[in-house]
Amino acid sequence: MSIPTTTKRCKHISKRKILSIIMFFAALLLYVFVEQGAYYSATSREMFMIGTHRLPISALAGVFSSISNIIFICLVVFYHKVGFYTSLVIIIARIIRLTIGLLKFHGTSLPAIFISLVALISVLIIYRRNEKIRRVQETHQNYLEEFNKSIIGAFANCIDGKDTYTNGHSFRVAVYTRLLAQKLGENIETVEKYYDIALLHDIGKIGIPDAILNKPGKLTDEEFALMKSHAQRGYEILKDVKMQEDIAAGAHYHHERFDGKGYPAGLAGHNIPWVARIIAVADTFDAMSSTRSYRKKLPLSYIADEIKRCSGTQFDPVVAKAWYELYTEGAFNNLQTEETQ
Repeated sequence: MSIPTTTKRCKHISKRKILSIIMFFAALLLYVFVEQGAYYSATSREMFMIGTHRLPISALAGVFSSISNIIFICLVVFYHKVGFYTSLVIIIARIIRLTIGLLKFHGTSLPAIFISLVALISVLIIYRRNEKIRRVQETHQNYLEEFNKSIIGAFANCIDGKDTYTNGHSFRVAVYTRLLAQKLGENIETVEKYYDIALLHDIGKIGIPDAILNKPGKLTDEEFALMKSHAQRGYEILKDVKMQEDIAAGAHYHHERFDGKGYPAGLAGHNIPWVARIIAVADTFDAMSSTRSYRKKLPLSYIADEIKRCSGTQFDPVVAKAWYELYTEGAFNNLQTEETQ
């Protein structure tokens, strides 16, 4: 499953916003028509028939005013602060206009004033209640997010604790993933989601024996096959986690290659989930810039050349380009990577 590109996501958000704006102005336009109907009916001396009964058109003024109140309530419920202040301004303006009419001895204005006052009170009560509910929901949401982050961080500590040579690896990969996601134009929510996914990208290593993880020499074919299984193991651990979308994608696919020669599924190109393509670059960068059991860390200039060389084969060219731009901007200078002797 491929994650939508930033451009597609932005277009999708823009369409929703445009639709919301259209509905907002449609509600205001409907209010104008209803208000005109209320004004006409209140000042009309004409009659209309309902069955065999003759009624004055002025009797409809209350109906139109009630429809206006429904529109105000909908604006507050669906558009929150914007809808509230819009309704507030309109209602106050209407009360002022009706009061002036009453002072000019238009008796029909009195019921409309009371209806408008009811609308004003209703809008105030609904808005205050909605704001209270929203604050409670935000507090609860923040608590859940903090709890989730603490649990994910605890798992990341467990993962890194198994390998003495890569302690802190998961957190560094998460930081690099965040930088890359920001550079690639992802929104704040997506950036933080990718950070959490990256923290758990190596969770499958929990099932790999310490002797293999910390082996100073070259792995045998059997040991290397077992080491590679951590990607599938990670997927099996995370696949049933529903609270975080795509949480298993980073663990499952971060060793896939853009040219299709990676593992465990041999996916290629845009068939590799977007978050996994980002983590793949972040993971490789940290592997090369850290001291491992089998070699010292590599010079930053050498790493930059390797990532540039592997663009389009091992790495998604878009992600590799974003990493190289961060490199040229000095984003990784604080790593203090030394040239090997």
